[in-house]
Amino acid sequence: MGERGECAKRRIVYGVVTVSSKGQISIPVAAREDLDIKEGDQLLVLRRRDDAGLVLIKLDAMDELMSRLQEDEEFFLRLRRLRGDSGE
Repeated sequence: MGERGECAKRRIVYGVVTVSSKGQISIPVAAREDLDIKEGDQLLVLRRRDDAGLVLIKLDAMDELMSRLQEDEEFFLRLRRLRGDSGE
């Protein structure tokens, strides 16, 4: 373990934030710098499946992922094979 909040590969903990009465939080400076989050960037807010919290994803990164999925004709075939679906 490196510095506080860091594992051997990358920083995973940036500190603690407090939710305001308006439901707002501030993203710590180090997180904004590491993830290149700038004023005006849009973040997609997703609920974790285990209800443990939220996940924030830069909207432009999600757009790129969705474009790649649309262009990848084999994606859903691979997904079906992984799930064991016959597709019929």
